Amino acid sequence: MKSYLFIFLAILYFAVGNILFAVPNKIMNGGMTGLSLMGYYLYHINIGVGIFVLNLPLFLLAFFFYRDLFYKSVVSMAVCSLLIGLLQEPLLRFGIHNIWIGSIAGGLSMGTALGILARMNASLGGGSLLGKMVHERFGFSLSRSIFLIDSSVYPLTLFLIGATETIFSLVLTAFSALGVYLVGRIPYPASSPMRGSEEQIESL
Repeated sequence: MKSYLFIFLAILYFAVGNILFAVPNKIMNGGMTGLSLMGYYLYHINIGVGIFVLNLPLFLLAFFFYRDLFYKSVVSMAVCSLLIGLLQEPLLRFGIHNIWIGSIAGGLSMGTALGILARMNASLGGGSLLGKMVHERFGFSLSRSIFLIDSSVYPLTLFLIGATETIFSLVLTAFSALGVYLVGRIPYPASSPMRGSEEQIESL
């Protein structure tokens, strides 16, 4: 039960950080979540719906080739999509309209959430899911993989959203990767559900 509680709180933390810091400043954290945000900025598509639809191909890939990761992540992704979809409008009225604070605080909060999920071998899909698959297949660092994968959407952002927002989206992604890394360096007692295995910690 502790593990499920930690996973739920991490997802909630990610959702709140996204809505309060990233969305009001039209910045993105890359990957499928970033593409969902782009859909919201351009066409007002619900962010939660966008996350769910865009992640389906990745989860099909995980189902066939990374079955354990699929089972531990699909519920997290569905819960994240639901929470963001439901909290989007109520929380946006409290959003922080400062692009510096949005990119740094938003990146750290979302990265911390992703790091907690990674230590528990779960994922929200997008860059974090693909990053874990790349790590398992090629042994690359998870934080670096997430940064590179998430950053790959920014050339599109440059043309559709704007140069300033793209630059600060990269700042957000960098601080998100830092959050993932820092969570991986924190030691936890053996009884903690966040302790993780040595392999999981090293992957961060």
